[in-house]
Amino acid sequence: MGAAKEEVEFMIELKREFKTTVSRNMAELKSFLQEEKFEDIARIAHDIKGTAGLFELEKGCEIAKELQRAAQNRENEKTKTLIEEMISYMKEAGISDA
Repeated sequence: MGAAKEEVEFMIELKREFKTTVSRNMAELKSFLQEEKFEDIARIAHDIKGTAGLFELEKGCEIAKELQRAAQNRENEKTKTLIEEMISYMKEAGISDA
């Protein structure tokens, strides 16, 4: 029973950290887009993709996957649209206030 409780507490803490990180990431994505730092956008999208998958946020994972690809291809308008979609999704999911 103790191990199960520790696992639940660990997941709660992990989700709390994810929320903090995603809020920061949403602000960074906006800034990186203005600065055309596509490599940084792709890196953040990759990180979000993995963590969103861990929390079974399938739509977030899919948006992040598309965002990573668009940023790697330096598709400015598509990247902008996907960042807006990601921000909106994370707000709706209760993950971010950004």
